[in-house]
Amino acid sequence: MMDKFLKITGILLAFLMLSPVAIAADSHNHPQDGQGYVSLDSVVPRQVENDARHEVVELFWYGCSHCFDFEPHIKKWKQTKAKDISFVRVPAIFNARWEQHARAYYALELMDKLEQGHELLFSGIHEQGRGLHDLDSMARFLAANDIDEAKFRESFASFAVETKINRAKQLIRQYQVTGVPAVIIDGKYKTSASEAGGYEQLVGVINELTANSSE
Repeated sequence: MMDKFLKITGILLAFLMLSPVAIAADSHNHPQDGQGYVSLDSVVPRQVENDARHEVVELFWYGCSHCFDFEPHIKKWKQTKAKDISFVRVPAIFNARWEQHARAYYALELMDKLEQGHELLFSGIHEQGRGLHDLDSMARFLAANDIDEAKFRESFASFAVETKINRAKQLIRQYQVTGVPAVIIDGKYKTSASEAGGYEQLVGVINELTANSSE
Protein backbone atom coordinates (compact mmCIF):
# COMPACT_ATOMS: atom_id res chain seq x y z
CA MET A 1 0.00 0.00 0.00
CA MET A 2 2.85 2.39 0.90
CA ASP A 3 4.64 1.56 -2.39
CA LYS A 4 1.52 2.41 -4.37
CA PHE A 5 1.17 5.73 -2.50
CA LEU A 6 4.80 6.64 -3.16
CA LYS A 7 4.44 5.80 -6.85
CA ILE A 8 1.34 8.04 -7.23
CA THR A 9 3.07 10.83 -5.31
CA GLY A 10 6.10 10.60 -7.58
CA ILE A 11 3.95 10.87 -10.70
CA LEU A 12 2.13 13.92 -9.33
CA LEU A 13 5.39 15.64 -8.42
CA ALA A 14 6.81 14.97 -11.89
CA PHE A 15 3.68 16.44 -13.48
CA LEU A 16 3.85 19.56 -11.33
CA MET A 17 7.51 20.07 -12.18
CA LEU A 18 6.91 19.77 -15.94
CA SER A 19 3.68 21.80 -16.16
CA PRO A 20 5.18 25.31 -15.64
CA VAL A 21 7.68 24.62 -18.43
CA ALA A 22 4.92 23.66 -20.83
CA ILE A 23 2.80 26.66 -19.88
CA ALA A 24 5.73 29.06 -20.22
CA ALA A 25 6.64 27.68 -23.64
CA ASP A 26 3.07 27.98 -24.86
CA SER A 27 2.68 31.59 -23.63
CA HIS A 28 5.99 32.50 -25.30
CA ASN A 29 4.81 31.25 -28.70
CA HIS A 30 1.24 32.48 -28.43
CA PRO A 31 0.62 35.77 -26.56
CA GLN A 32 -2.52 35.62 -24.45
CA ASP A 33 -5.07 38.29 -23.55
CA GLY A 34 -3.52 40.37 -20.78
CA GLN A 35 -0.02 39.37 -21.87
CA GLY A 36 0.70 41.81 -24.66
CA TYR A 37 -2.63 42.26 -26.35
CA VAL A 38 -6.40 42.08 -25.88
CA SER A 39 -9.09 40.68 -28.15
CA LEU A 40 -11.68 43.10 -29.52
CA ASP A 41 -15.33 42.46 -28.71
CA SER A 42 -16.07 41.92 -32.40
CA VAL A 43 -14.00 41.61 -35.57
CA VAL A 44 -13.59 44.84 -37.53
CA PRO A 45 -13.48 44.40 -41.34
CA ARG A 46 -10.25 45.04 -43.21
CA GLN A 47 -9.44 48.61 -44.16
CA VAL A 48 -7.89 47.62 -47.49
CA GLU A 49 -9.15 44.80 -49.69
CA ASN A 50 -6.16 42.87 -50.99
CA ASP A 51 -4.58 39.41 -50.96
CA ALA A 52 -2.54 40.00 -47.80
CA ARG A 53 -2.89 37.32 -45.14
CA HIS A 54 -2.71 39.84 -42.30
CA GLU A 55 -3.54 43.52 -41.83
CA VAL A 56 -1.74 45.65 -39.24
CA VAL A 57 -3.30 49.04 -38.44
CA GLU A 58 -1.43 51.72 -36.51
CA LEU A 59 -3.45 54.48 -34.83
CA PHE A 60 -1.51 57.64 -34.06
CA TRP A 61 -1.62 61.41 -33.55
CA TYR A 62 1.03 63.85 -34.79
CA GLY A 63 0.97 65.70 -31.49
CA CYS A 64 1.70 62.54 -29.48
CA SER A 65 5.31 62.24 -28.28
CA HIS A 66 4.86 58.50 -27.75
CA CYS A 67 3.74 58.11 -31.38
CA PHE A 68 6.84 60.03 -32.45
CA ASP A 69 9.02 57.73 -30.31
CA PHE A 70 7.34 54.65 -31.79
CA GLU A 71 7.79 55.84 -35.38
CA PRO A 72 11.37 54.49 -35.84
CA HIS A 73 10.28 51.09 -34.52
CA ILE A 74 7.29 50.72 -36.83
CA LYS A 75 9.31 52.11 -39.75
CA LYS A 76 12.00 49.47 -39.20
CA TRP A 77 9.34 46.77 -38.89
CA LYS A 78 7.75 47.85 -42.20
CA GLN A 79 11.08 47.35 -43.96
CA THR A 80 11.42 43.75 -42.78
CA LYS A 81 7.80 42.54 -42.56
CA ALA A 82 6.55 39.65 -44.69
CA LYS A 83 5.17 40.65 -48.07
CA ASP A 84 1.70 39.35 -47.28
CA ILE A 85 1.25 41.66 -44.28
CA SER A 86 -0.63 44.84 -45.19
CA PHE A 87 0.18 47.94 -43.14
CA VAL A 88 -2.33 50.77 -42.73
CA ARG A 89 -2.17 53.98 -40.71
CA VAL A 90 -5.29 55.57 -39.23
CA PRO A 91 -5.02 59.01 -37.57
CA ALA A 92 -6.84 58.90 -34.25
CA ILE A 93 -9.51 61.54 -33.60
CA PHE A 94 -10.57 62.26 -30.02
CA ASN A 95 -11.24 65.99 -30.28
CA ALA A 96 -11.21 68.94 -32.70
CA ARG A 97 -7.45 69.48 -32.38
CA TRP A 98 -6.69 65.87 -33.30
CA GLU A 99 -9.09 66.16 -36.23
CA GLN A 100 -6.98 68.95 -37.74
CA HIS A 101 -4.00 66.61 -37.88
CA ALA A 102 -6.14 63.79 -39.28
CA ARG A 103 -7.32 66.10 -42.07
CA ALA A 104 -3.70 66.98 -42.82
CA TYR A 105 -2.83 63.28 -43.03
CA TYR A 106 -5.65 62.51 -45.47
CA ALA A 107 -5.01 65.68 -47.49
CA LEU A 108 -1.39 64.61 -47.97
CA GLU A 109 -2.56 61.13 -48.92
CA LEU A 110 -4.91 62.61 -51.52
CA MET A 111 -2.03 64.66 -52.93
CA ASP A 112 0.27 61.61 -53.07
CA LYS A 113 2.62 63.43 -50.68
CA LEU A 114 1.95 61.32 -47.61
CA GLU A 115 5.37 59.84 -46.85
CA GLN A 116 7.09 63.20 -47.25
CA GLY A 117 4.44 65.13 -45.31
CA HIS A 118 4.12 62.48 -42.59
CA GLU A 119 7.78 62.80 -41.64
CA LEU A 120 7.70 66.59 -41.95
CA LEU A 121 4.80 67.00 -39.51
CA PHE A 122 6.30 64.66 -36.93
CA SER A 123 9.68 66.39 -37.22
CA GLY A 124 8.22 69.89 -37.20
CA ILE A 125 6.26 69.31 -34.01
CA HIS A 126 8.65 67.15 -31.99
CA GLU A 127 12.12 68.08 -33.23
CA GLN A 128 11.63 71.69 -34.27
CA GLY A 129 9.07 72.62 -31.61
CA ARG A 130 6.62 74.15 -34.07
CA GLY A 131 2.99 74.70 -33.07
CA LEU A 132 1.43 72.98 -36.05
CA HIS A 133 -2.11 72.74 -34.74
CA ASP A 134 -4.31 74.24 -37.47
CA LEU A 135 -4.67 74.49 -41.23
CA ASP A 136 -2.80 77.79 -41.64
CA SER A 137 0.27 76.79 -39.64
CA MET A 138 0.51 73.38 -41.31
CA ALA A 139 -0.07 74.77 -44.81
CA ARG A 140 2.68 77.37 -44.42
CA PHE A 141 5.10 74.87 -42.90
CA LEU A 142 4.51 72.27 -45.63
CA ALA A 143 4.78 74.96 -48.33
CA ALA A 144 8.21 75.88 -46.97
CA ASN A 145 9.16 72.25 -47.55
CA ASP A 146 8.04 72.04 -51.19
CA ILE A 147 4.48 70.82 -50.73
CA ASP A 148 1.96 72.86 -52.74
CA GLU A 149 0.09 75.10 -50.28
CA ALA A 150 -2.96 75.81 -52.45
CA LYS A 151 -3.45 72.15 -53.26
CA PHE A 152 -3.01 71.18 -49.61
CA ARG A 153 -5.67 73.69 -48.52
CA GLU A 154 -8.04 72.47 -51.22
CA SER A 155 -7.51 68.82 -50.29
CA PHE A 156 -7.84 69.59 -46.57
CA ALA A 157 -11.42 70.83 -47.10
CA SER A 158 -12.42 68.27 -49.75
CA PHE A 159 -15.34 65.85 -49.62
CA ALA A 160 -12.92 62.93 -50.02
CA VAL A 161 -11.09 63.93 -46.85
CA GLU A 162 -14.36 64.53 -45.00
CA THR A 163 -15.43 60.98 -45.86
CA LYS A 164 -12.17 59.57 -44.50
CA ILE A 165 -12.50 61.64 -41.33
CA ASN A 166 -15.94 60.19 -40.64
CA ARG A 167 -14.59 56.69 -41.21
CA ALA A 168 -11.65 57.30 -38.86
CA LYS A 169 -14.02 58.43 -36.09
CA GLN A 170 -16.04 55.25 -36.55
CA LEU A 171 -12.92 53.09 -36.39
CA ILE A 172 -11.84 54.59 -33.08
CA ARG A 173 -15.07 53.30 -31.57
CA GLN A 174 -14.85 49.91 -33.26
CA TYR A 175 -11.24 49.39 -32.27
CA GLN A 176 -12.04 50.40 -28.66
CA VAL A 177 -8.99 52.65 -28.60
CA THR A 178 -8.55 55.14 -25.76
CA GLY A 179 -4.93 56.15 -26.37
CA VAL A 180 -2.17 56.11 -28.95
CA PRO A 181 -0.01 54.70 -30.37
CA ALA A 182 -2.15 51.59 -30.68
CA VAL A 183 -1.94 48.71 -33.12
CA ILE A 184 -4.76 46.51 -34.41
CA ILE A 185 -3.97 43.12 -35.95
CA ASP A 186 -6.44 41.52 -38.35
CA GLY A 187 -9.31 43.53 -36.89
CA LYS A 188 -9.26 41.13 -33.93
CA TYR A 189 -6.47 42.11 -31.54
CA LYS A 190 -5.40 45.38 -29.98
CA THR A 191 -1.97 46.07 -28.54
CA SER A 192 0.08 49.04 -27.38
CA ALA A 193 3.39 49.78 -25.69
CA SER A 194 1.72 49.77 -22.27
CA GLU A 195 0.05 46.40 -22.91
CA ALA A 196 3.17 44.86 -24.47
CA GLY A 197 5.70 46.40 -22.07
CA GLY A 198 7.58 48.70 -24.44
CA TYR A 199 8.07 49.54 -28.11
CA GLU A 200 10.33 46.58 -28.91
CA GLN A 201 7.92 44.25 -27.13
CA LEU A 202 5.04 45.79 -29.08
CA VAL A 203 6.77 44.94 -32.34
CA GLY A 204 7.32 41.45 -30.93
CA VAL A 205 3.59 41.03 -30.31
CA ILE A 206 2.86 42.14 -33.88
CA ASN A 207 5.32 39.54 -35.15
CA GLU A 208 3.81 36.82 -32.94
CA LEU A 209 0.28 37.49 -34.14
CA THR A 210 1.32 37.55 -37.79
CA ALA A 211 3.76 34.64 -37.50
CA ASN A 212 1.81 32.37 -39.85
CA SER A 213 2.51 34.61 -42.84
CA SER A 214 4.03 32.94 -45.85
CA GLU A 215 7.50 33.99 -46.88
